[in-house]
Amino acid sequence: MTHISKNKLPSKEFNSLYNQMTDLVASFNKESTSEFFSELLGEEERVMLVKRLAAVVMYIEGNSSYRVWQLLQLSPSTAEKIRLDYERGRYNKLTNIIKRQRNRYHDFWRTLEIILQAKLPPRGRGRWKSALSSLKH
Repeated sequence: MTHISKNKLPSKEFNSLYNQMTDLVASFNKESTSEFFSELLGEEERVMLVKRLAAVVMYIEGNSSYRVWQLLQLSPSTAEKIRLDYERGRYNKLTNIIKRQRNRYHDFWRTLEIILQAKLPPRGRGRWKSALSSLKH
């Protein structure tokens, strides 16, 4: 788990630095963005971000908390917290951004679906209906 110092920056200064960081990252090309995250974030932080994004995408596609925590190997409480946050609208802006990037969303969902299907036994007709058909409309 990531350790966060108890000594916090005042919120005004933090927000200013955070905004500067997002502006900087937004100016990067794909390779630079990848290098930025690879060098700045530790392995646990990268895993946490990917799993959180995958959970949000799974909730967008109507998956249950049970399926999310089982397939992403999250704790039940983490999956439930993300689900509640999703239902309360915490991820509305993220959801809109993701859905506007249809091709990238499609690629992310397809990759996630392949990874998750590999963890399931190949039983039951229609067990994994692709969400991609809903994106075509």
